[in-house]
Amino acid sequence: MNPPPQVLSLDVDGTLYRVRRLRVAWRLRWERGLLLALVAAREKIRHEGVFESPEALERREAELVAPSFDMTVDACAERLGHLRDAMPDALTKGVRPFPGVAGALEAAVARGLKLAVLSDYEPDAKLENLGLSHLPWAAKIGADRIGVLKPDKRAFEAVAEALDVPLGAIVHVGDREDVDVEGALSAGCRAWRVAKEPKVTSRAETVFTRWTIDLFEPLWRSVR
Repeated sequence: MNPPPQVLSLDVDGTLYRVRRLRVAWRLRWERGLLLALVAAREKIRHEGVFESPEALERREAELVAPSFDMTVDACAERLGHLRDAMPDALTKGVRPFPGVAGALEAAVARGLKLAVLSDYEPDAKLENLGLSHLPWAAKIGADRIGVLKPDKRAFEAVAEALDVPLGAIVHVGDREDVDVEGALSAGCRAWRVAKEPKVTSRAETVFTRWTIDLFEPLWRSVR
């Protein structure tokens, strides 16, 4: 049996806001091909295990991308660095979170739950752009900064370590079954999933389509 829920761990992209892929592609049109190659490289890297440092992970990205552009690994790494710097604004500048996100998270905090972000990328600039940086985030984890990507269990363990809670007390909320739900469950966390349609195949204990102020009421009811 899991311990009582103590922490809501939130993915960002696709979970707190809708990713508009055409808009992102337009904003990064100067490196659209490189962007697509980086996304593909990250999908491969997800299942390669832990890297000894963030720099090692970024080096691996460059190794995978460089051959497609006839670049040296060093030259590719530099270009990818510029692209990563541009991505937060390309994704979230002028973007609003899903309706109800702030209210749902504020209500969770009022009921005693702590908030954490667990994203593959550094989350700070995105939270600022989305107008969510004012929330009392107890931890903000960019998994790539510890040398892994979700669904690696060490990403979820980083949240537990940062907040000194057991993994079973973390409820991770994300939009991807393979990355968020499977990753959370394999680490020993609980998992909720936000989806476009309610009838999706998922191992998550809850699948929801709308953020509402009472969304997380089942969690605090369970500890009464």
